[in-house]
Amino acid sequence: MRLHARARPVPAEWLLGSGTLLLVIFHYLLRADTVGVFSPQRGWHALTLGPLPLPLHYLAAALALGVVPVVVARAATGKSLAQLGLGLGDWRSGLRWLALGLPLAVLAGYVGARSAPMRAVYPLDTAAAADPRAFAPYAALQFLYYGAWEVFFRGVLLFGLADRLGKSAANLAQTGLSVTAHFGRAFSETFSALPAGLIFGWVTLRVRSIWYIAIIHWVVGISCDWFILQH
Repeated sequence: MRLHARARPVPAEWLLGSGTLLLVIFHYLLRADTVGVFSPQRGWHALTLGPLPLPLHYLAAALALGVVPVVVARAATGKSLAQLGLGLGDWRSGLRWLALGLPLAVLAGYVGARSAPMRAVYPLDTAAAADPRAFAPYAALQFLYYGAWEVFFRGVLLFGLADRLGKSAANLAQTGLSVTAHFGRAFSETFSALPAGLIFGWVTLRVRSIWYIAIIHWVVGISCDWFILQH
């Protein structure tokens, strides 16, 4: 009887290369704003393509940071969705982390909203400032972005690399890439992404699911927007 050998999965290290490529595409081509450079001699010049309409930006985030990385990760590692942190994990522990993290998330949003550079960037949808009734659908739409962000960094990269690199090294790897993904934002936001990324990764490994941290991260963002709109 002939036995069919199981195909070897693509090396997990490919996740780092493909993930970096996706971040370059997302950063330069799929933004909701424009990143530029200014010098006294040359004036101001855009470094990224023109901003996408906000719904299209969030859809692009869901695809580039969510769907595509999951497809690559499953091919590269052979892991199931649950093994990539996309299930409920230890939901009891997850709910406890939510109870602890949500008040801190609102506080972080309040502190961030007091920063002038943060107010120069957020909220991305200026229509939310003109009509407070638009804030709820705007906030709901943002979960596409924050959910996809956590799928990519704390799901695909963290769980996808943990077996090959070890949990600590995988956490450092995903945090390093998540920090670089903040380049072009306010210094305080980029700097805080380092400890936040490590903590978010550590919690995600403990609860074996990205969704609890995704909710906390989302609340940080929408709280910051909300407090900015109150000024």
